[in-house]
Amino acid sequence: MFWRIFYYLPAILGVIFIAVGTYHGWKFRGLTRRCKIAAVGTLLGFQEKKMKSGTLYYPVVRFKTKDGETYQARYEFGDSEWDCQAGDELDLRYNPENPQEIYLDHEQNKWQQYASPFFIIIGGLIFIAAYYFFL
Repeated sequence: MFWRIFYYLPAILGVIFIAVGTYHGWKFRGLTRRCKIAAVGTLLGFQEKKMKSGTLYYPVVRFKTKDGETYQARYEFGDSEWDCQAGDELDLRYNPENPQEIYLDHEQNKWQQYASPFFIIIGGLIFIAAYYFFL
């Protein structure tokens, strides 16, 4: 009877992929909707987070709000490499209700930034379909 758990394992993994992709996409969508006011900030550096798969770097930016107040904020999405360095000026958007919450305007279009969560979800669906429908 214990071996029957292996029958359900692909479904469990597929659902986990779908959930992670959905969570990441929803989190990104909420951030871009809340951060409405444009500003230009100076990159102070990166906070590092060591993980098993490597190191993620989170940009730390200092910027002025339209009211003239200066804030320092960390971008909540990390990456393994960035094409900017300390001292560079970055376009960003901040949440007027919480200026510590920022969204860095990227060179990529928003649809390209949504590609990662989309493909994680598609991967989960393919994982489930490949095992249960094509075997």
